[in-house]
Amino acid sequence: MKAASALRLSASRVRSLAWEDGDLVDWVDGGRRHLLDGSTIESYVRWGFAFDSALTLPESGYAVIYTRLGTKGLVLKGGRILREINRSYYHAEVYEYPIALGRLPSGREVLVHCPNDYCRLEIEDLATGQVLTNAVQRTPGDFFHSRLSVSTDGRFLISAGWVWHPIDQVQIYDLEAALADPRQLDGCGIDLKAWADSSSATFLADGRVAIWLMGDIDDEDTPTKPGELRIIEPLRPADTTIVSSVGCLGTILAVDDHVLALHDHPRLIELKTGIVVRSWPDVRSGRQTSSILLSNEIPPPVALDAANRRCAIADDTGITVIRW
Repeated sequence: MKAASALRLSASRVRSLAWEDGDLVDWVDGGRRHLLDGSTIESYVRWGFAFDSALTLPESGYAVIYTRLGTKGLVLKGGRILREINRSYYHAEVYEYPIALGRLPSGREVLVHCPNDYCRLEIEDLATGQVLTNAVQRTPGDFFHSRLSVSTDGRFLISAGWVWHPIDQVQIYDLEAALADPRQLDGCGIDLKAWADSSSATFLADGRVAIWLMGDIDDEDTPTKPGELRIIEPLRPADTTIVSSVGCLGTILAVDDHVLALHDHPRLIELKTGIVVRSWPDVRSGRQTSSILLSNEIPPPVALDAANRRCAIADDTGITVIRW
C-alpha cells in the first residue's frame, strides 16, 4: 500500500461533513463549503434549530440534517427544505437517530427511518415522502433500530441497534422482500445471531457485510472476547469468515478490502488478517462503540470518500483530511 498523508484545513464551527464534487460541505451549517486548497465558501442559511448531524445521497442533491440524540430532522434538496421528519421520543436522548438514504435496484431514491415507533422501520420515497411499507398490518418486534445503512446496490439494509437490557445487535434486512411484504422488517431479518456489548457494521464494495463485535458475543456461557470481525454474505449467512482478537474498533467504514476503524483515532484494518496497516494516532475520531451514546462519546463530524481513499475528520479548530 502506498504512503499515507494528512492535510490540515483551518476551520471553525464545523458541525457536519459530507463530500461533494471534491469539496467538504457542512449541511448543518447551511451548506458552508470547505475546499481542499484551504478556502471556504460561506453560507448564510440558518436553520433556527439545533441540528447536529447530516447525511447525503451521492449524486442526488439530497441531504438530511437531524439531531443525533433528538427527534427532529429536515430533508433537503439542493440546500432547500423539502419536508420535516421525526422519530419517536422513546429513549431518543440516549441512542443514535435511525436514518439512511439509498437507491433501490430500480433507481428509486428512498429514505429509511422510524417515523412513528422506535421499532418500526419504514421505507419512503425520498422526493415525495410516500410510505412504501404500510400496505399491511404490522407488529414489529421490540428492537431499537439505529445506525441504518443501505447497500450500494439497494438490496439490503443494516440496522446496528440494540435490545433491552441493553445489548447491541446487528440485523440485516432484504429490502426487495420487505417491499413485497413489509412484515419482513418486523422481525430480526436475516438470521445472524450477531450481538455483543459493543458493535458496528458496514457494507463492503462487493455486497458483503463486515461486522465488528466486542464483549459477550454468543451467549452468557461464552467468555468475553477481545473483539472480532465477521465477514458475512447476506444471501449465505452461514458462510461467515471470522477474524478474532482485533480489539476495540468502534465505528467501521469500508474501504476496498479494508475497514477504517474510528475508535479513538483512525486505523486502516486489513480484513483478511485484522492487522493495522495504517494508523493516524494524532487525529482524534471519537470513542463511539454502540448506537447508545453517552455525552463524552459523541463522535466528531466524519466524511469518508472511499473511492478516493480519503477521510475527513473535524475538531474545534479545523478539519484533517487523511489520504492513503
